[in-house]
Amino acid sequence: MDWSQVLGYASKAADMFKKAIDTLAVERDMVIPESVLNTALATIASRSTSLHALSVELHDNWFDVDLVYVYQGIEFSLRASFDVENITFDHHKQTLILRERRPIELSTRRFKSTWQQWGFNVWAWWLRQFKKTTPLIYTLEKIEGMSVKEGIYRMDFSPYIRRKPAFIATLYALDIKSIKILDKEIYMRGSADLKSLNLLNELYKLVPEASSTTQTLKQEAPMSEAEADR
Repeated sequence: MDWSQVLGYASKAADMFKKAIDTLAVERDMVIPESVLNTALATIASRSTSLHALSVELHDNWFDVDLVYVYQGIEFSLRASFDVENITFDHHKQTLILRERRPIELSTRRFKSTWQQWGFNVWAWWLRQFKKTTPLIYTLEKIEGMSVKEGIYRMDFSPYIRRKPAFIATLYALDIKSIKILDKEIYMRGSADLKSLNLLNELYKLVPEASSTTQTLKQEAPMSEAEADR
């Protein structure tokens, strides 16, 4: 490995951090149209083997959602409407609290076999009779960070976000003050540390490509103990 190159990366990173210290945050508004959001959701669905369709309709402080999901060969269709009780999305907390506007409509559209359909129906009956719940609620409560009680859905995304260092760094550069669901759009207001965002961008550029790094490691012979101590 070229240690002088590594030291060069470290020096440039330290210099950029020093320049970012005295940055003043700039408060901004940002609007995401419903059409843009649905395009992104459709892209996610097209790349998923389980999620076959996902779309939303945005209204003032509430929304409709439609999705088609396949699990172990069973195709589910879901339609729901939620009031938005609270959205917090900053570097301290990332939570979403929703309230049902009406009971969720969940239907099974396809099974792999008659035996699978029979087994699912028996399981759903058992949940209703003995657990006093539904297959959907039972499944959602098994998801990390999710809780459901009396039509209130609380979602804590922090366990997933903590696994994404780049996302955490971006949240520290962005201080989102508020997020609101409006008619046909999502509105956000917050302060953006522009120099820090540029810093993040430059730091990612400094990281060598995996292929070139691997190639360098393959071509160079291992260092001797004397070389390693220099």
